[in-house]
Amino acid sequence: MSGKSTVYIAAFMLSVLLPYPASAQITHHHDVTPPPRPQEEVLQKINFYKWKSRDVIAAFKAHGLEVAEVEGGFVIGAVAAAESTIFLMPSHGNGTGGVVSGYESEDKLREALRYYTSLNIDPGSPAWRIYRRDNILLLISGRVPEEKAREYERVMMGL
Repeated sequence: MSGKSTVYIAAFMLSVLLPYPASAQITHHHDVTPPPRPQEEVLQKINFYKWKSRDVIAAFKAHGLEVAEVEGGFVIGAVAAAESTIFLMPSHGNGTGGVVSGYESEDKLREALRYYTSLNIDPGSPAWRIYRRDNILLLISGRVPEEKAREYERVMMGL
């Protein structure tokens, strides 16, 4: 008897002895198809998405920077971030603060960066002070002095 027919007889015997449904098949290990690999786009998102906005906010707090009324949010006008957190800096004026946004791809982050940069018409008094690290875009109101905004940038860059 050949090895192949022995396998078929063994499979038949098992199908009779074991409570498998009639449709179940016993396959050889070389007949098994490996699971599909993630699509390239999914892999890029996984590799690009390094930080969450809450990670950055937690670092600000840990370094004693002013962060009040933290809440999740979204920003109208720019390309949508995967997630964002809005924070206030009351010592710089009512409603003054910033937004930390995490992006899923380099393309989306670049598009948002272009949008926010286009709002900075007056370099002497920008709408936003804009900082970037990996997948994170940090926007701080232009009403906050640059030296103060740079403290937030330094903490974010130290993650």
